[in-house]
Amino acid sequence: MDYLPNNIEDGYEYAVTIVRKNVSDEKDRRDQKGETYSHSSYFKSAQCRIDYNTVAGISENYDHIEKLIDKRI
Repeated sequence: MDYLPNNIEDGYEYAVTIVRKNVSDEKDRRDQKGETYSHSSYFKSAQCRIDYNTVAGISENYDHIEKLIDKRI
């Protein structure tokens, strides 16, 4: 991806959309459990990263090198 203004804006909008949806979902989960939602707690948690990566399709695996080697052979 080139770092052109339109690409950066599109990427930002993509990320913001995911974050807003994840925050809304997390607030709903907390509300259903009778718990309080806190931005700082959620954004510091590993769950925040996992939620974002899941929606964005980013792998949580650490075997990328092995997968690339297997494809080359």
